Amino acid sequence: MQKTPPSRKRRTEKRYLAIEDRPRVRKAQAFSILTLLSGCAYLVWVILHLNHQTPVMGAFFLTAEVACLALFLLTGARSIRLRHKPLEGLPLDRSYAVDVFITTAGEPVNIVGKCMHAAAAIDWPQADLRIYLLDDANVPELKRLAGRLGIQHLSRLDAGLTRENAKAGNLNFGLRHSAGELVLTLDADQAPKANILRALVGYMKFEELGFIQSAQHFYLPMGDPFYNGDHVFYGTMQKAFDESNSVVSCGSGVLYRRRALEDIGGFVEWNLVEDLATSYEIHARGWKSFYYPHALTRGLAPWDINGVYHQRSQWALDTFRLFIWDNMLFKKGLTLPQKMGYLSIPLAYLCSGFVFPVFFIIPLWGYITGEYVIHGNVLWFFCLRLFYFLMMAGGLNYMFDQNHPGKQFQMLFGIFPVYAISFVRALFYPKGRKPAYRVTNVGRRRLSRLAAIKVLPQLLLFWANAALPFFAIFSDTSPGRYILLNALVSGLGMWLMWQVLSASLRQVAFAPGEHPDQHYA
Repeated sequence: MQKTPPSRKRRTEKRYLAIEDRPRVRKAQAFSILTLLSGCAYLVWVILHLNHQTPVMGAFFLTAEVACLALFLLTGARSIRLRHKPLEGLPLDRSYAVDVFITTAGEPVNIVGKCMHAAAAIDWPQADLRIYLLDDANVPELKRLAGRLGIQHLSRLDAGLTRENAKAGNLNFGLRHSAGELVLTLDADQAPKANILRALVGYMKFEELGFIQSAQHFYLPMGDPFYNGDHVFYGTMQKAFDESNSVVSCGSGVLYRRRALEDIGGFVEWNLVEDLATSYEIHARGWKSFYYPHALTRGLAPWDINGVYHQRSQWALDTFRLFIWDNMLFKKGLTLPQKMGYLSIPLAYLCSGFVFPVFFIIPLWGYITGEYVIHGNVLWFFCLRLFYFLMMAGGLNYMFDQNHPGKQFQMLFGIFPVYAISFVRALFYPKGRKPAYRVTNVGRRRLSRLAAIKVLPQLLLFWANAALPFFAIFSDTSPGRYILLNALVSGLGMWLMWQVLSASLRQVAFAPGEHPDQHYA
């Protein structure tokens, strides 16, 4: 057996936590191979046993299954190798002048004030630190607070300008009125830790680094019912993007090199919010990106269905506009891994909006019509699909470093109307025509009376999948074995939708000391 050359072995072991992460990598690789093999075997069996008397539904079913395997390979399998970084960051190689931009557009004063106080306490030499409150609402109370804290207050309204291009336009206004070598951006509801610059700036010794994004942490209800912690994204996918130099900017807690921003003409303004499109252009210009996988900010996240819908639809709309009007597969300057990384995001949203609902609808169609998409041995189908499902579940568990990927899929399944509507909307907003922007609705105090209306499509599908198996039994529309098989699929779909439905229709609860009102008084 040939041994690994010493030089190669040293390079492998030099990567931070590479040795410790090796058992997870090997398990993820094994499950990935088994998922690919079992998935291909299952798809071949399905193709050979499709019911040709139901070609339309059969085509929908087969397309949905192929899309799910493609999504696994694109988003999951590329997450096998992750890049970790130490909590302490890298030591500074020299001094850097840093501008801190806090963007606000009418958020409550107490929320913005908490961010301002935290920013004023950032541990950095005062001679090299300038903090700017970019106040697009021009609030007098915030202007006075900025003066007391030594923060410079800038407002486009004060300067006689409009609020054109929302947050991106506000950030570019800040760029024109500042000169620091580095720029740290903070959302108004994200309070930074004092060591945020100590943790991030050391990485700027790499001259080709355009930006470094840190993880984000939020005040969340118990159980995080809407999965706002997003541990799959922050705990795994961004680490995988770091491995392939395709880290996505999240708009807050991100440190940019000014030269990289100037190279692309400033923060990108054609999209609804600037973060995704700005990192996209920075990568296309050849700059590198890093991800610091430890939270350096803590802030608010929506905890009712209205806020969740608004936030996720905004993310999806931006992503789909990029996908449709500036597609990553044809973007000059991006490497193949970068293209695949950016493609994985709209593909996940597309599957949520148009693919996953197929698995809700086909059982209903079967209960009512007595038709079925598979013409073959039900036991064979069940065994093949079950083994494939278990391998995929195991693979995702290890690929995403046991960061609860099941909850991520519950969210994707549970708010599918958001992604479907966002895709349709994106078709009508090319470059040069932008939808209206408003800040995310956070901090709802009570359960909205419209919550049931917001999730009405999911409720209808849920109860239809619960009730129609009994209709099929009593109406004798199809053989019992097909009803049972469809009922198993219905049960899985109901479980996937239940998280969003239950969280939407009940009042969330916070652990003692974790309610945002206690921190934003």
